[in-house]
Amino acid sequence: MKRTYLPILVLFLVSCFFPSCIEEFRLTKADDSDFIPNMIIEGHILSGDQSVIYVTQTVPTGTFEKPEAVLNATVTIVGENGYESEKAEFEIEFDRYVIPTYDLPANTQYAIRVETDGEIYQSEFQTIQSSNEIDEVYYEETGNGVNIHISSHGQQSDTPYYMWTYEEDWEIHPEVDITNIKHGHMEYSKYIYPELEEIMEKGGENPYYNCWGKNYSDLIHIYSTGNLSQNSVKEHKLITIPLDDNRISFLYSVQVKQIGLTESSYRYYHTLRRYFEGSGGLFTPMPTEVKGNVKCITRPEAKVIGLVIASQVTTRRIFIDPEDLVQKDTPSFCKIEEGISSSPDYAAYTKLCSRWRDKKGEGYLIWNTQYLEIDEHSLLYSRQCIDCRSIPYATKKRPDFWPDKQK
Repeated sequence: MKRTYLPILVLFLVSCFFPSCIEEFRLTKADDSDFIPNMIIEGHILSGDQSVIYVTQTVPTGTFEKPEAVLNATVTIVGENGYESEKAEFEIEFDRYVIPTYDLPANTQYAIRVETDGEIYQSEFQTIQSSNEIDEVYYEETGNGVNIHISSHGQQSDTPYYMWTYEEDWEIHPEVDITNIKHGHMEYSKYIYPELEEIMEKGGENPYYNCWGKNYSDLIHIYSTGNLSQNSVKEHKLITIPLDDNRISFLYSVQVKQIGLTESSYRYYHTLRRYFEGSGGLFTPMPTEVKGNVKCITRPEAKVIGLVIASQVTTRRIFIDPEDLVQKDTPSFCKIEEGISSSPDYAAYTKLCSRWRDKKGEGYLIWNTQYLEIDEHSLLYSRQCIDCRSIPYATKKRPDFWPDKQK
């Protein structure tokens, strides 16, 4: 189906003249297609943190498939004084390039350089923008969940343009810790989790009980105090977590990052937000009308979209313990079958158990009172009942900052 560009153009023009104080937009990544794509390079050079760069390509208008990042690019930060960072590491789970810049000097201007497919792309050199301190990050309960807010302020001479991103981490546990089951028999040793046999007999930590989830914000908030009498942000809501969200089932942490923007950067993000609102949201192709500060060095006529900013960053982390929440509604990922009256033969039984080898399978772990016999006293647990790795977002990677008592 063809799609007219007139509404998009009108929206783009109107958005340039009517900015508002609080804006937010979703980062859009694009995938390869059979048309000639344009490069998109978006990034944050952050002094005092790690710098993050997204390298993607445009997709045809009307394409709503999830975009893919450009892989195997060489991404570095370069300075006008000859500085060059180490090569960025590509985080495949988040489709982004990351460079540690915790000790980035502020005595020069910086740019992002991307080399891919024989071409070299580079953003304009720019000084590091200062960032105001965060006053407070806190949460409050509502009838439907938890809201996380931020307050900040600066001097009148400081930048009135704010951006926030955040990183979330949370604990994940299955509903059943099978190492604590003391009665009956569970057939796991041959078909499912053979390493648990020794743990069940000699004791030790259950490797399938402790997991953690991680998420980076794809919703970026920007805020302007330019029309206010004070350069102050009061109780701005960043995140809403529903009551039945498993992020707050156990210990949850969020680190909020505050970045100072220039006026031109603020208007760029503001324009993108207006565009995406009117054109479909997260998977809308990047508008070619929106120009940033990145160019192709080896082929100047090539179209490049995207903005790279350079700024200091201030951070604040908070934890939320569900024991401190008045309302709790822990979601369940566990499926349990009860009261199986017929006993399958050995071949059928082993087939049922062996399906656990496929993580996408719907097999069950058998909890019996009689060895190799399924009867009305048996329980059949799905994988997510006892293996935290099967729960959405879960990995065994424990955050370095996680409290020791939560190991």
